[in-house]
Amino acid sequence: MLPLEDESAGVLLAPLPEDERFASWHLVRPDGSISSRGAAGIGLLDALGLRRAASAASRLEGPVERLYSLVAEHRDKLGRVVPDGPAPLRFP
Repeated sequence: MLPLEDESAGVLLAPLPEDERFASWHLVRPDGSISSRGAAGIGLLDALGLRRAASAASRLEGPVERLYSLVAEHRDKLGRVVPDGPAPLRFP
């Protein structure tokens, strides 16, 4: 995972217009293909080896995109309920 401001992210996302780079999150595959928004989430499930989850999510691609849009459009309100500070440790 790279912050969008990272120089390496700029190289990986060079095919995207700059405004599109900052409009969402993106998944770049080893072959250079880029997916964004909800489709990136489905691609991430697949890349993590969660094939069944990716398959199920891909059958619901429309609702996944709508859910992503809903969250993205209300990011400012949702951010208020997320506590400040470091994230909890999930993996040792």
